[in-house]
Amino acid sequence: MAIKLNLNQEVKEAPQQIKAGEYEVTATNFDTKVVGDKNVISFEYEIRDDVEQEFQGRKIFQDDFFCTEKALWKIENASIAAGFTEEESEFEKYTEWAKAFLNKKLRLVVKYEEANNGKEYLRVKYYNKSRVAPPAPVDIDESELPF
Repeated sequence: MAIKLNLNQEVKEAPQQIKAGEYEVTATNFDTKVVGDKNVISFEYEIRDDVEQEFQGRKIFQDDFFCTEKALWKIENASIAAGFTEEESEFEKYTEWAKAFLNKKLRLVVKYEEANNGKEYLRVKYYNKSRVAPPAPVDIDESELPF
């Protein structure tokens, strides 16, 4: 694959760091990993660009869900905020839950915390239900279909 650079422009500033705050997001990607002896599902969110807010389209990385009974409260909180129903409350595997959580819309409260290495990272602190109503279903009569 060839790469073509556009050199006929001014040097761009680096993107501004996402501020601590509250954002409407979509769960866009997840990965599995092992931390110590624990299985972890790590989610990535995108700040929604269909909602008027700062940092639209930017990513919030590495929201880790530990796959243990002791940490189930975090998965439950995220699921409630994402609007899971009782019918969506049982899974055979944690990865099944992750697949169900993928593409869900919710509101995150994020803040910066210092890690063991002395660097600050943006972390998800709270999960809330989205304040944005989902789009209304479109009702189309079969007679309106072209086929």
